[in-house]
Formats: sequence, structure tokens, C-alpha cells
Amino acid sequence: MEQEKYKLIIIGSGITGLSTGLAWTKIYNAVENPVLIIEKQTVPGGCVSTFAREGYRFDTVQIIPDVSDILEFYNIDIELVKFDNFYARLFLADPKNKIARIFPIHSELEKFKDNLIGFFPDDRVQINRFFNYCSKMHAELQYLKTEPRLYEFPGILFRCPKILANSGKTYKEFLSGFNFRNPEIYEILDTFSTFSGLSGNRCAALLTACAMITTLNGSYRTRKGFIEFPVQLKKKFEENGGQIMLNTIVEKILTDEGKAKGVRLADGRELYAENVVSTTDTKLTFGKLLGYDVLEKADSGYEKKVRELRMSPSAITIHVGLDDKIDLRGMGFDCGYNVLTTGRKTHEKLFDDWSKGNFILSDEDFHCGVIAPCLKTGGKPNLIIRVVPVAANNWIKLRKTDIDAYNKEKQKFADFYISKVEEYMISNLRKHITFIDVASPATYERYLGTPTGSNYDMLPVPNNFGRKRLKTRTPVKNLYHPKFSHGIWPSMQAGLQVVDMISGRKIMNGNASFKKRR
Repeated sequence: MEQEKYKLIIIGSGITGLSTGLAWTKIYNAVENPVLIIEKQTVPGGCVSTFAREGYRFDTVQIIPDVSDILEFYNIDIELVKFDNFYARLFLADPKNKIARIFPIHSELEKFKDNLIGFFPDDRVQINRFFNYCSKMHAELQYLKTEPRLYEFPGILFRCPKILANSGKTYKEFLSGFNFRNPEIYEILDTFSTFSGLSGNRCAALLTACAMITTLNGSYRTRKGFIEFPVQLKKKFEENGGQIMLNTIVEKILTDEGKAKGVRLADGRELYAENVVSTTDTKLTFGKLLGYDVLEKADSGYEKKVRELRMSPSAITIHVGLDDKIDLRGMGFDCGYNVLTTGRKTHEKLFDDWSKGNFILSDEDFHCGVIAPCLKTGGKPNLIIRVVPVAANNWIKLRKTDIDAYNKEKQKFADFYISKVEEYMISNLRKHITFIDVASPATYERYLGTPTGSNYDMLPVPNNFGRKRLKTRTPVKNLYHPKFSHGIWPSMQAGLQVVDMISGRKIMNGNASFKKRR
């Protein structure tokens, strides 16, 4: 039997996988250099999806920067809708008095800075210094290389002093250096760490500070829902000659003498390729598909780092369908994100519990995001309540052993957080609810194939971010694992980066970030 051979096989059709495949077809003829994406689900997209229930359309709760340059490079047209007023709002709850102070975060950097100074005039100097510093550090990103060559190091050292100075810091450590007088400023700025899936005490400063500047330069949703991204990426990939297998499970990454040579599918077929890119969960890729024994033989140091890596937390996502009598827009929910929290120490308390495999439901300590994507995408009114972090083990075990108890626990969790949203954000919310669907860590474990139900893959902590991050080019020759960061924009960047590596810098000239050629 003739062997099926490809130039490139990609495992997973999330945004990283689709971006990798499409980037390949932009620089290579896919007939002469065939590329295949393999996806275990019946539809592509991974975490980026839109689903329908009872007449409601629930979208993913992402916020993206302006990605028009990458879309133009891919020759894809997706309508983006900008948040013109507020990027986010922080609801700082006071459980004792049953009220919440609202701090708006404007969607434009200068207006947000001016608002902060208006709230806290005594901190004018520190606020200006903070944003000036972050903007300069963000500008240094353009000089970074994914795999810098020896002669490029002096230029990076000269042009990126702020990035290098803060690469080992957490976001909390970074913020403390600005000596704000009012503690509520830390509370407001810590809102940006929410989108990393970590508290500011743990998250890498570079991720949070630079993501803040990126989003404050313009934040968007899609007009038709984020499902447009995988739909359009897949369509263009196939138009360019790429091949995709859906509903197909990869069982093993095949190797020979330290070199990746293809994959074995669950049905026993073996497909061969000159290069293999795995975009699946890090622990799944190396622990199951490749095997730690193979990785250790290639590089024991790399294998040790993978084993010691902590994966990001899982989540509870509560999808709430509402009647048409509720006015979400009038209540200010037409912004990217609303964060309801009892304060700065709350998020860290939740992470302490998560690290022990626990979760607390407490009237004194709660933290969640509340989003209304329908105000941009249209359709029947709905809310999405997202709670992070949530430990996965108990949820996964409970679903397998007692489905009734599992469903009751989900409802208990949903009832608690709906009550908090009603108490501090939307009075009489429950009178308007017509439908509830709850996704637990067990949902993410099944759908994404992550053993821990992880939503953000590897933890973006200082010792695994930036130059210390697990390398995309693995020690197994011709095997790549692109994990630039989480979210649509970073995932598209990761796909571009890995093809840039394989092709010898044909797309981005080795740059870490995509730059439109003028």
C-alpha cells in the first residue's frame, strides 16, 4: 500500500492549527507541498466557537485587538466591531454593605488614563509614569525575535531594556514599583490580569502589561460571532489547497531516531510527514501523543521542564438566556467585559484553593466575569458568567461516577453566581431568566482533550513566559509545539511563527510579532 505523505501535518484545528495551515499555503503550493490538519471534533475552532440552544446564540467571551493586518495577509474578510466606550467595568463589591463601586475602563488608553487621574488626582504623576513606561515597553516588542541568531542578540539587548528588566517579575511586583498612593488603583489595574487566567500575584508582568496596551489601542468583537474565525480560516485554507480531516483522532506521534515522521490515527492508519506541528494541550502532546520516554531521550532538560509545568486553571461558564424585557444595553453591558469581585485578595484566595484542588462558594469572597456578547452579535438577549479558577479533578470524577450529583453541583454553582450578579449588578435578574446551560471543567476536558480541563494551556508565569517559555521547536527533530500565548490574536501569531521557523523566516523574517510589509 502506498504511504500517505505530507510536507506538514498539524494536530488540532483551533485557531493556532488553522493559522499554521493557512500560513503554510501562503508561501507554499499546497499541491506540491501538501499540508493536512487533523481534528478530533466534527467542527474546527477549539475554544473559539458559538453554539445555539433554545433559540439563543452563545458566543465565546473573547476580546481581541485590531487583527486586520493578519486578516489582510490571509485574504480573509471578517467584520470587526469596536468597543467605542468602555473596554471593561470593574464592580468592586462590598459584602458588608451589599453595594458595589463601579470603575469604568475606557476603550482608549488616553481616556482611561484621564479617567484614572480624575478618580485619583493625588496619583497623577504615578499614573502618567505607569502608562508611559508600559507604552514604551510594549513598543519594544517589535524588536524581539522568535529564535534570535547570535548576531541579533546585541540589538535586542540595546532596544528592549524594559522587557529584559521585567521578564522575571509578576504583574503585582511590576505594579508595586510605581508606588501608587491609593490602593484602589492596584484593584483597577489588576483587572487586566483577569484575562490571563491568573491573579496579578502570579501572572507574568510582560503578558499583562503589554496585553493591556494592545487592547487599549482598540478592542473588538466580531459582528457575526467568533465562530467566523474558524469558519473563514478553514474555508480559505481549503481554497488554497490544504486538506483537513474532522472527527479523526491522533493516537500517536511517530518518530524514528529522534525525528518526527508522522502520526498514527485511532483507526490504525499511519500518515507520514516531513514536519509535525501539535497544537493540542502541552501535557497531552508530550505525555500521551509523543511519550515522555521519547522526549527524555531527545533532551532530558526539556522533558523535565514539561513534566514540571503547571497547566492553567479550568473554568465554570454559565450561559444565561434572558427574556426580551431586560435592557442590558441600558445597564451598560455593551462593553468587552464586566468584572465582579470582592477585592484584590479574593482572586489570590481562589488561586490558593485551586492549587489545593478546592473551590469556595463564599458571600465574602467571589470573583467572576459577566459578558453580553449579544449586544454586538445580535440575537436574543443573553449573559455569560465566567468563573476562573476552578480545579478540574473533582468535576471530572463526579461526572464519570454520578451524573445526577454532577448536574446538581453545576446548578448549585450557577445559582450562587447568578445570585451575586443579581445582588450587585442586575436587580431582579432571575425574573428574566428563561434558560441556563453550565459548562464545567469536565466539559472542557471532554471537548478540548485536556487532562486538567485547562482553558489557557500552560500557566503564563514568569519562569515560563517570554524567553523562558517552553520552546516551540522541540528537541525531537521536525516536531513543533507553538504556544505563543492564549487568545485569538496570540494563536494566529503562533501559527505564523511556527511556519516562519520551518520555512527559514519566509513570513516574518524571524520576528516574534507579525508586521505588515509596507
